[in-house]
Amino acid sequence: MDDGRQQFADPEEKYDVALVGAHLASNLLAAVLARHGLRVLLVDSEADGAVPAGETTVPYTAEVFFTLARRFDMPELAAFGLTCDLPDRVRRTSGVKRSLSFLYHRAGRAQNPEHSVQFNVPGEHSEWHMFRPDVDAYAHEVARAYGAKVPRHRRVMSRMAPLPGGDGVSVTTADGASYRARYLVDSIGMDSPIIAKLGGPDPVARLRTRSRVMTAHFSGVQQFEDRVPLSDYPKAAPWSQGTISHLFDGGWIQVVHFDNHAEAGTARASVTVSVDPDAFSDLPKDPEAGFRALIDRFPQLRETFSGAVATTPWTEDILWQRTVAETVGNRHFLFERSASRNDFFLSRDVTMAGEMVYALAPVLVEAARTDDWSPQRFAQVAAFQSELIAFNDRIIAAARVATRDFRLWNAFSRVWLLWSMLGALSLKSNRNHALGDGDWSRTERRHDGAFWFALPGGLPELLEQTFAWTEEVREGRLTTGAAADRIWKALEEAPFTPPLYGFADPDDRFYHFTLSKRLKALAWTKTIAPAEFRTMLTKENLTNVPPPAVH
Repeated sequence: MDDGRQQFADPEEKYDVALVGAHLASNLLAAVLARHGLRVLLVDSEADGAVPAGETTVPYTAEVFFTLARRFDMPELAAFGLTCDLPDRVRRTSGVKRSLSFLYHRAGRAQNPEHSVQFNVPGEHSEWHMFRPDVDAYAHEVARAYGAKVPRHRRVMSRMAPLPGGDGVSVTTADGASYRARYLVDSIGMDSPIIAKLGGPDPVARLRTRSRVMTAHFSGVQQFEDRVPLSDYPKAAPWSQGTISHLFDGGWIQVVHFDNHAEAGTARASVTVSVDPDAFSDLPKDPEAGFRALIDRFPQLRETFSGAVATTPWTEDILWQRTVAETVGNRHFLFERSASRNDFFLSRDVTMAGEMVYALAPVLVEAARTDDWSPQRFAQVAAFQSELIAFNDRIIAAARVATRDFRLWNAFSRVWLLWSMLGALSLKSNRNHALGDGDWSRTERRHDGAFWFALPGGLPELLEQTFAWTEEVREGRLTTGAAADRIWKALEEAPFTPPLYGFADPDDRFYHFTLSKRLKALAWTKTIAPAEFRTMLTKENLTNVPPPAVH
């Protein structure tokens, strides 16, 4: 990393790439570009701290960060997936994530313990709840350490414009200083001046999901296990030790504790509400009143939040989803939050941020090397970004339909877990092959849509079939019970379903990755499993033994 050289931007310099909007994705992209020799300008925007962002990870997210670290030779990036390597100041304000729990509620009734699912994170993983102000600040620090330049005093962007002759862009900051760059990556969000100049976001978002989203940070949120005895759930681990999703027909409330470990600095939790705007049109328009009216329908949620107080202003939108039709133009790329806005559910926001850094960075490096900044150069990665957005939307849309009936949610959540788990193992396997022979093309299959590395045969088809069945439920052509039965049958028949958990058993709702299950899966791998699993489910993966060092 940089040895402390001057990090302030020079108005006399012409940078290769200017990134506007300084948060996790853009800061990490700036770090990668600077590490690989580009002259990088990183500028804050007024929207950075005001735009809500994802705060949770899953094991697949961690594998994306590990892949970024190894592909671009930047060990610091692995810490975003293996949090024990993060600075103490970041870990103190963020939370641990030892589980992902779904508790299904029905209005006016106590939560039925049989309507709950919990996936416990294997011990070798280090998933977490990101307190984004500190996490984003650390990512900014990493970018500067690798050589990205920032305006003095981190003045925010006030104006962007093409350079005369069209060979770049200028970025003017609030103090009147102007900086030049050959290319602009816009990560401001939906308030971007470029989007406004193009006529604004799409009048109707090109997404299946429609949500009213309300989010804020709280103090005084009771841990659910303190309100409802954990003894009612004999196999469950404490809910507050992970991400909690309180589900109900038409929506969910996600609770993310930052104060769930001994080193926590502040009693703080994040609360994100997402509901179908039509089904919940009777909620008050004021977000605080709307939130209180919603939780009042569910007795145990009302009690859990009885003493909770919002410590940040609510951010909300009656229709949260946004998309932009064209993300590539002359000398600019609309990146990540400037391309779309959707639910933060199931950790997709942070995961997609890492995936897009991985996809866009090599294209920018090659563009700088060849001085080819044409829109055609970026067309494939723009198409890949669109595919990621669409895939994320299909997951969220299917999840929304699945909340109609716990039976359907119970089945759908197993498909999601299986995809997430096998996606993580597949990415790890492809990465290890690349580290062995230097061929990273296995992880650059952007032409294959959202699946940018090889997945086990049949898994993409299971996802597609699950999406199709939930869509039939939404259209009224299939009952929730029939859809659930079809998913259970598909899981039972799938040859790639490992015997780690009872994926096809509706009654096996609490997943703990025990040693006996690891050994059973290892035996399955060496006998009847599809051949591709022999490089995925290795002894190191299944027995929590660290792999040998890769030189």
